[in-house]
Amino acid sequence: MSDSENIHKMPNSALFLHIQKTAGSSIVDIARQAYGSDQVVSHGDYLNATPTLSLGAVDKISTKGEKLPIPVSGKEKYEHIPFVSGHFGYDFARKLMQNRYTFTFLRDPIERVLSYYYFCKTRDPNEYEIYALTQQLSLDDFLMLGLERPAVKACIWNNQAWQLANGYGNSNGRNILSFCEEEILALAIQHLDDFSYIGFAETFEEDRDYILKELNIIPPKEKVVSNANPSRPSTKNLPLPTLKLLEDLTHLDRALYNLAWHRKNFFLEKPFKFMRKLKRKFLTI
Repeated sequence: MSDSENIHKMPNSALFLHIQKTAGSSIVDIARQAYGSDQVVSHGDYLNATPTLSLGAVDKISTKGEKLPIPVSGKEKYEHIPFVSGHFGYDFARKLMQNRYTFTFLRDPIERVLSYYYFCKTRDPNEYEIYALTQQLSLDDFLMLGLERPAVKACIWNNQAWQLANGYGNSNGRNILSFCEEEILALAIQHLDDFSYIGFAETFEEDRDYILKELNIIPPKEKVVSNANPSRPSTKNLPLPTLKLLEDLTHLDRALYNLAWHRKNFFLEKPFKFMRKLKRKFLTI
């Protein structure tokens, strides 16, 4: 379909499971222009009707094995919104996925954690408690808390796998400590197949343009990046103890990311071989 044909069509309904710091904010900005701001839900909007928990409350609930507060049903509240996105997890998203183009983005897990830390350092500490806490801590201290303190762990410990396994805003009230590691990874891998498209921060513009065309939105010609922080240190400049902490925080995410990346590139490079394998596996009598 040409751009001239596209421009007269209404954008398709979409659901974007927006994992924090995976380069998704610029897509939300484009969606606001295409759909209209009142037709887009984004970031933490889905939590507006849910009580805000302090970090201490999250720690207490997690260690006691209690259930987290359950947000207002996403299906009932947002099914009329054509572009639903947010930092919610798979369990919240799944009720809204039917009859929508669904997508998410993944990012190199170590880069994502670093980006999250330096992002928090630049934010208003009065906006969220995690911002204020992060601004009091060195990188290593913050990473160690991610291994030790439940409320911080929920933000950075294998967050991509957690969001795709169950995640924030779930209807079952289960927190990240109520799953074993094997279950988180298995569910995350299984749920990848439920999305129309999996993009990557590392190939963002290519993936963004593909998704926008599927939504009947003309991709921007210029480079559009929101919430970027180019001044932060790169991975190659970090000391080995810091890298070890980052590796300990992201082992499930790295397994998930590597699998998703391999799937994407294997399919693009060897589509006919891939389809033959599928037919042999599922269509042989």
